[in-house]
Amino acid sequence: MSEAQMLEVRVSRKLLLVLTLVGLLFVFAAIEIGFLHVLLGSEFGQDKPILKWLFVVFSLLVGGAISINCFIYLIVPPVMLRVTRDKISFGTGFRYNLYDIPANLLTTVETVMQESALEVNGKKAIVEGGTSLQFKMVPEIPAQLATSAGIQYQGYCLTISSTYGDLASKDIVGPVKSILGKK
Repeated sequence: MSEAQMLEVRVSRKLLLVLTLVGLLFVFAAIEIGFLHVLLGSEFGQDKPILKWLFVVFSLLVGGAISINCFIYLIVPPVMLRVTRDKISFGTGFRYNLYDIPANLLTTVETVMQESALEVNGKKAIVEGGTSLQFKMVPEIPAQLATSAGIQYQGYCLTISSTYGDLASKDIVGPVKSILGKK
């Protein structure tokens, strides 16, 4: 299928790199506290060794899982949204398993605006929050689904977060309308 007939939005590699580094930070903290003792010294945590080793094990497991998972996703980022003439697919569940909805059920696609999380001089700016795809309310498709990170689907409305996606909303809305022949 040619590029003009399909649009894919994948998880942002920048976000995945940051999450990989956060996971590695947990692993480094566990190795430092448990074994290296370069920064904190060997006395750190000796008064409560059970808590120290629980933290080491937890940090190694959680940090390792985060960094390995995000590193794999860094190599091949998962698809958050795929739009073709026939169907619209989006990631569901923990591993971005694609769920398909017939494209003819799409009614509108638009940019979602939201208030910024940052405040400057007591004011919050209005920023792009993502892309919203609204579907017809028909019994053939569910009203809501458990979705992957950065994706929300409830009330027949699919929202792709701009924080997680590798494309800006303007780079999604226009091509989706073009592919599906919407105005």
